[in-house]
Order: sequence, then C-alpha cells, then structure tokens
Amino acid sequence: MKVVITGGAGFIGSNAAARHLARGNEVVILDNLSRKGAQNNVTWLKSFGGDLRLIQADVRDAGAVAGAFREAADAEVVLHLAGQVAVTTSVLNPRDDFESNALGTFNVLEAARTLPRLRAFLFASTNKVYGGMEDVGIVERGGRYAYASLPEGVDENQQLDFHSPYGCCYAADTDILTRSGWKRFYELGPDDDVLTYSLERKTAEFQRPTAHFAFPYTGKMYVQTNRRLKTCVTPNHKMLVAWDCTHWALERPRLAEAQQIAGKPMAYLLAAEVEGGIDRDSFTLPGGKAGKHKHRFQDRAIPMDDWLRFLGWYLAEGHCYQNAKTGNCSVTLTTRYRTAEAVAVMRAVGLSPCVYRHHVTATSRRLYEYLRPFGKSYQKYIPQEVKDLSPARLRVLLIALLDGDGNVQSKNSWRYTTVSRRLADDVQEIALKCGMAASIAQDREGFYRVSICTTRTAQCNLDRDRSEWVDYSGMVYCVEVPNSVVMVRQNGHAYFSGNSKGAADQYTVDYARIYGLPTVTMRQSAIYGPRQLGVEDQGWVAWFCIAAALGRRITIYGDGMQVRDVLWVDDLLDAYDRAIGAIDRVRGQVFNLGGGPDNTLAIRDVIRILEERLGRPLGPHFDAWRPGDQRVFIAGIGKAKRELGWAPRVGPAEGVDRLLEWVQANRELFADLYG
Repeated sequence: MKVVITGGAGFIGSNAAARHLARGNEVVILDNLSRKGAQNNVTWLKSFGGDLRLIQADVRDAGAVAGAFREAADAEVVLHLAGQVAVTTSVLNPRDDFESNALGTFNVLEAARTLPRLRAFLFASTNKVYGGMEDVGIVERGGRYAYASLPEGVDENQQLDFHSPYGCCYAADTDILTRSGWKRFYELGPDDDVLTYSLERKTAEFQRPTAHFAFPYTGKMYVQTNRRLKTCVTPNHKMLVAWDCTHWALERPRLAEAQQIAGKPMAYLLAAEVEGGIDRDSFTLPGGKAGKHKHRFQDRAIPMDDWLRFLGWYLAEGHCYQNAKTGNCSVTLTTRYRTAEAVAVMRAVGLSPCVYRHHVTATSRRLYEYLRPFGKSYQKYIPQEVKDLSPARLRVLLIALLDGDGNVQSKNSWRYTTVSRRLADDVQEIALKCGMAASIAQDREGFYRVSICTTRTAQCNLDRDRSEWVDYSGMVYCVEVPNSVVMVRQNGHAYFSGNSKGAADQYTVDYARIYGLPTVTMRQSAIYGPRQLGVEDQGWVAWFCIAAALGRRITIYGDGMQVRDVLWVDDLLDAYDRAIGAIDRVRGQVFNLGGGPDNTLAIRDVIRILEERLGRPLGPHFDAWRPGDQRVFIAGIGKAKRELGWAPRVGPAEGVDRLLEWVQANRELFADLYG
C-alpha cells in the first residue's frame, strides 16, 4: 500500500511514516522542511530502510502539490498533517496561518480527487475550532480549571467557533465594503471582492473571500459605543484593537475577543491607505448623434482631474435639463458665491457657460446624455468607473464634493450633506479609499450627513465604560479572507475588524459530502511523544521536557492552572489505523481525538512531574495570558470509542516519563537545534 503524508517530516508525520515503513508500505512524504528539526526527522526515517520518498514542496503551492500527487498516482491513503499549528503564530501572522491551513488543505483535497485508488483521506484538524466556548462554565477545582458541567468533555456536537485566531460573527444588519460598494453579508456573491487590511504591510486591499459563514445565534452581543464607532458582534468575535495609537495608525495592533476587551480602554482602526485603484489620465465623454440625420460627435478625452472637479460640482450643485419644445440640452451648476469658480470648472471640460443670476449654464447634448442617468437630487450617485480610480484621483473628486455640499467641522474633519442615500454611501466609500475615516447618519429632516476625518483611529472607554451587552436572536454572518481583517459598517460607522476562520476543517467535511471523497476529520487535542521538537508556542509538554533537560527557562503564560487532555502519539496513530479500516462506515465524519477526561494534565502538573524526575526545582517564569489560549480543553472521545473501537492506552505520567527519557537520550540533537 502506498501512503502520502503531507507534513511527513514533522512530529506526527514522522511517527506515522515510521509506522507504515515498519509495515512494509510505500511512503511518500510531502514537506517543505521549514520547521526546526524536520531534516533530522527525515534522516531518522531513512535509517529504517524501506520504500521512502521525500518530495520537498509546500502545500501552499497548488502546482507543486498537484505534481507530487501525479507522481504518487497509485496512493491509497493520504494523511494530511501539514499546516501552521501554533495559536500565537496564527494571531501574529494570520496570512501565513490562512495560506498554510485553509489554502493548503484546499490544494491537497483537490489533488487527492485525482487519485483513482484512494481509500482514505485523514485530516489532522484541531480542538481550536471549538474556540473559547464561552457558553460553557469553567470552575476551579483543586488548583486546576475544569468544566462545570461537562464530565465527559467536549463532544463533536459543540458549536464551532473557529476561535484561533478569529471567531464569528457580525449582526445581520452589518455591511461589508466590496468593490461595487456596501453590501450586507447575505448579499455577497461568489465574485465579490471585499476590502481587507494587512497587519504586515499596514495597508488595505481588496481580496476575494475564501469562505462565507452564516449561523443562527441567540445570546448576548457586544456593543461598543463611541461618537465615531458602534459595534455589534458576538462575544467571541475577534476585534482589531490596540492599547495605544496615533492619529494615523494603531500601535502594536492585535486581534482580541470582544469579551476580553469589554469595557477596557482600546483604540480601533477606522481607515488605512488603500492599495490599487486605476490611475487614468483622462476621461472619455462618449460621442453620438445630436439628433436624427444630424452630425455625429466623436468621443472626447477630458483631463481626468478636470473631469472629477466638474463631476464633484455637478453631484453637489448641478442638474441637467432638456427643453421639450426645442430639444436643446443644458447642464447647470448653481452657486451664489463661487460663480467664477463654477465657470472655470465648466470651461475646463470644454463647455462654454453663460451666467444668469446664480446659475451657470452650458448646452451639451453629449454631457446631458451622460449625466441624465444620475437622476435628480434624491437619486444621485457616483458611477462605478469613478469609484474604481486610484486614491490620488478620488481625492480630487472628494475635495470638489466637499467644496459643493460640505462644510468644515475642524482643522481635520468635514461633513458632507445630501438627500441621496446612495450618494452618501458612495461618498463614504471614496473617503475610506482616500484613507480617511467616514461615518453616515441621517438627521431629523431626512438629510444624510457623512462625517469625514483624517484621524484614522478611535479611542474608546478612556474616561468611562461606554460598552454594553445586548440581547440578540437572529442570523450572524462573516467571511474568511487571506488578510483576516475586513472593513465593515455598523450603524453607519465603518471600521476594520477580524474575520472568521476554520475553512480547512469545513473543506474536509464538505469534500466528502459534495465529491464523495473518503475523508475523516480528526479534531486533535494535545498530542505528545518522541520526535516532537517542541517550541514555546506549540508542543508544550515536549518543550517543558526539552527546556528542563537543557536547563532552559520555562515560561508559563497565565496562572498554570490550564488543563488539557493529552494523547500519546502512538495512541493517535492507532485511531488513524482504526479510521482507515472502517472508512466505509466513517467517511465524512468528524472525531475528537485526545486523552479524554481520564488523561488530563494541568501545566503545573507537568512542572511537578519533571521536578520529581530530575530532583531539582525548575523555577518557571510566569507571564500574561496569550490571545487564543483556553483555560481548559478536554475532548469528549466517546464517539471515537464507539465508532472506532479505540481508546488511549498510555497515561499522562507514563507518557511524560517516556518523553523525558527520549529527550535525555537525544540531548545532542536538542543541543544542536537549540544552541
């Protein structure tokens, strides 16, 4: 039997490869060898002999994955173990997390569809898809955190939260900014790109969502109020915030749960420099015939900035008219105090205006035909071809609009007024594309007021708590994008906030349902064992053993009472074997794989065990909680026991002893890796 293992040079992958090589199976490893110690694991695997092949490739590279699977076209089993697994990395570098996990899994699933002999596809997911489970009570018992009412742990029916790093969701009346303007989440189509924010480059850009989420939700929603901001999100939603900010940006921005920052002084990001946009030097006014049997006018090029100044004036102060008797068409700008400026604007686009009282009028059938679809005052809008322009061009239009129907509020803020809701939306959109914060409100007289400000951040709760929890019952929505942050609008206020995550897990389930692929998703808890070259933010049991053996400082984030159910790697691989053997019965299903309630460890327990084995104190250092860390997670493994006939065999104390012995026997390996 041939087995393809993505991430085969990693901890679980190398153990799985060793097991299959020992059975005489052909093993193909697909790994980019980027993780510390991966090459050491490959060297170890080669010592087994057998039919082992390494293909050095990255699952994010669709072409490389497809090519690898073509070379292994007769594979019967795929173990998809590659991915970015550290919670802290997913928060600090969400783009890499997305590409490694969601995009990588998509590429592997697509390649697996081409395997004619495929019997089983196993995906190593994570318990992090269940999120913080804020609806589940947590208590302290004997110096450890525990579930108040889940004695058997969390089963597969627990609502998914995709907590690390981003959770659902937004209220149903939330808008999201697309290339074609503001839309509700439920109005998004498959071809809609949405405005996102890159935490790496500190700029905004449009991206295509990779997943759409919609869930019924009944419970509390977090509402943060500020004169420039008003949110309405689920408690577990990830907000883009910072402790400090300048007028232009957040300092050390992070994504934090709404419930974690509730009531605390925080700064939010309302706008950013937007990448892209079309930079045209000229606008082409379409030609046409003046009338039946009359002269045909050619298309005419107008300098873009001149055109945008005219368009801004027209949308603010203009109207067009056709005389019913003569058929003559005219365009008029109305102004009482800026007549000379209006005349100059019209002449710049090739018109010959005349002035009558406070009206500046010129005749032009071509211009009339172009402007007529914009409608009257209540119907006006900015055409899409203009909204697609670069920020530099849009600033010209915005200034012209503000010169017409705007007024100065302060040295860095303005207010634009219109009776057209569509035009108000468009003005807010172009202001945001110009890197300015903008919000919309409707006054008692029915006027829409667009408040625009060059200050891109908003600070909340500085003097008092202006947040609240409100009851909600209805649908909530979100999307997933590569940059992991999207521009949304709630109650007229636009701001950047986190998106949802969890596509890899869902893709694997859906490929069984839609394409009949024999997939099984394993939502794994804390796996540990030999060949785990642990680091501080992933593989914590192994890292504690390594640090203790090498005399390194151990840092505990939080209070050390966090509890995990731990599972020895050989027990995990036994579950893999059972799932492959029962694939006809369990295909398309999801299983929790962890130690379960009988195999739990608190962080402090591991320190105590290691101190007893080594005969010396470790003196761990304590630091603040990290984003995404759960106080307790214990997998409910009842389904795996029933459906797979499987149960863990190695207890926590025995497992820690085994792992410490392996680390001590390989001190030279760790000395080379960790210096």
